[in-house]
Amino acid sequence: MSRFAKSGGPRLTDDQYLNAVQAMREHKGNVSRAAASLGLARSTMQNRLKRAEALGLYQPDLQGEKKDVIAPLEVHDAAFWRAKYNGIELEAGRLRRALEEVAGVRSLPYREPDWLQTPEQGKTGRAVLGGLLSDVHDGEVVDEDEIQGVNAYDPDICAYRLNEYFEAAIVIGRRWSVDCEVQGFLLCLGGDMVSGDIHEELTRTNALVAHDQVQHCRDHIAKGIARLASEFGRVHVVSVPGNHGRTTRKPTAKLRADLSYDTLLAKMLADRFDGNREITFQIGRGKDAVIPIFGRSILLTHFDAIGTRGGQGFAGPMLPILRGCKKLMEQQGSVSRHPDLILGGHYHTTGNPYLGQVPILANGSVIGSNEYSDDLRAPIEKPQQWTFLLHDRWWLRERQPIILTDLDAPVLPRVRVPAGWSK
Repeated sequence: MSRFAKSGGPRLTDDQYLNAVQAMREHKGNVSRAAASLGLARSTMQNRLKRAEALGLYQPDLQGEKKDVIAPLEVHDAAFWRAKYNGIELEAGRLRRALEEVAGVRSLPYREPDWLQTPEQGKTGRAVLGGLLSDVHDGEVVDEDEIQGVNAYDPDICAYRLNEYFEAAIVIGRRWSVDCEVQGFLLCLGGDMVSGDIHEELTRTNALVAHDQVQHCRDHIAKGIARLASEFGRVHVVSVPGNHGRTTRKPTAKLRADLSYDTLLAKMLADRFDGNREITFQIGRGKDAVIPIFGRSILLTHFDAIGTRGGQGFAGPMLPILRGCKKLMEQQGSVSRHPDLILGGHYHTTGNPYLGQVPILANGSVIGSNEYSDDLRAPIEKPQQWTFLLHDRWWLRERQPIILTDLDAPVLPRVRVPAGWSK
């Protein structure tokens, strides 16, 4: 049926209106000849053209006085249509977000920073620096003697590595920002920020109880956020829960974020910077976070909940990560969400695989190898965390894992030989 019909009159189809417009084009705007070709009265033809104009199917020439001719089609180059497409994508992203908020999909509303969305483009391009910080395991103790001296960890080492991460992110960010207009820093807290007490062995060996872990981690991350804001002007912090931070012995599907020390940590950080308009927070109640940037979107999650397990084969965790992200993209696609970048931790394995055109940044850890990974005979990976740059034109233009070392760390793994064995 037509989208427009005169009250009480016969309903016309869009095709009938288009036929009238086409007849006008064929007869070069002569209403009488166009009407005669369709077997219509001139007044009927004029009425159809008015309705077609109301529907956006017909545009008369408005130069001087109104004439019954078809306006010429606009001709633009590829750059015009590319800009038009980007504007439509940006507006579509905003509308999706508004609809989700109205529908209650996002249970904790927040004000999205304008600097993540403004489509205006400078001479050198706009960009956002980013960091993925996850698997800190603050409070856990790794005894170097139990793993052949390849790593050691305690709250003091944790503080040192966090400081080193923020320092390196600033130094690298300065280099990346010389040829673009950096709008601010996006800090993604990807879960497992504290060791927690989900296992009995952790309860026995942790240096701090869970509440003190949260406080210790908050203090040092807060220092890092303040430094990022001082350097780059604005910081947006996004948080999702991991598995180590849960307050229940077993994982739960319901209240996953509400019952997590990771969420408590993020809220304590938000309280610390309350009133600072340049530092904003996105803290949801779900296990995933969607972050719109420049008309695209990032999906942040902890990879323990992507529907796959394993990772002990020759390919390590990368195959489970790819399978899980594929499921994640199919799930999101079913509700018309299409992430352009996926961020996650959990596996303590640094990687940058792709699913089609969608990049994935799988994060390493701050804690590094521990007794658990040694028990699995997992590859020994140095403590490292991702930093990256998102460009409004080229998207994930830069990425670099920051390797976190210790001042007194041994250069090589050591093996202690009891006295007398060397004789």
